[in-house]
Amino acid sequence: MKASRDIVKVGLAEEFRICPQCGYELGFHSSFLRAVEGYRIILICPECGARYDVGWRM
Repeated sequence: MKASRDIVKVGLAEEFRICPQCGYELGFHSSFLRAVEGYRIILICPECGARYDVGWRM
């Protein structure tokens, strides 16, 4: 399954480990996307490549 390059904003509950796009259950890779206020920490599914923004900033 090929994911789009869009970054999906998601809210965190107790745990965010399963990819909503493909169901991969073993967690995420991370990337850092430059933003005006510093960097956005983006989570990437290693299975399908879907990208998620959970609101973390650095």
